Amino acid sequence: MWTLTPQLWEDLLGERGLIMESVTAIDSPQPDSPVSYRLYSARRPERVPSRPRSSAPPAPTAALGVGVIVPSPKGVLLGLHRRGAWELAGGTVEPGESLAEAAVRELHEEAGIVADPDAVQVLGTLLDRVGDVVRITVPVLVTRWTGTPHQREEALGSWRFWPAGALPQPLFVPSAQCLTAWDPALPLYHPPARFQPYERPRQP
Repeated sequence: MWTLTPQLWEDLLGERGLIMESVTAIDSPQPDSPVSYRLYSARRPERVPSRPRSSAPPAPTAALGVGVIVPSPKGVLLGLHRRGAWELAGGTVEPGESLAEAAVRELHEEAGIVADPDAVQVLGTLLDRVGDVVRITVPVLVTRWTGTPHQREEALGSWRFWPAGALPQPLFVPSAQCLTAWDPALPLYHPPARFQPYERPRQP
């Protein structure tokens, strides 16, 4: 009968956060019996505790959001905000969401487009400052999607695909920054933002 080697047991225990301390062989008291057991002793390492500095929440000094780039043969998807600026679908990342999940949710809530998080490519991180708040915008590219864009929120509508060479004016600043991160050749002007790519952006 086969048995697992001590090294294999140590590896398996290590994968589960345990440290093997000893292996004890327990043989049968009968001299002619081949039965033998192995007793493995393992412990969970002591974890370093953490705690908040105080019970008060931190002062809000940063905002995190996603800008969702949806390309098609007709161009890139933009909607018109009631305040007069054209923008990508997107918004604030909610607690517990991944960036891809936030992008998929915002795209569906705002424009009725359905996508899967597996079809979302996170391009990188854009950093700029608005007053005392650091704005962190993550441009994401949706590579597969279904549906027809339409208005679903009162504040944002008139969804349509705009050719790269004929983008509407004015563009919302974070949307312009996201589009430039995706395709630096686009003829866009916007306040500068530091872009840290996660991987090489795909060109349209």
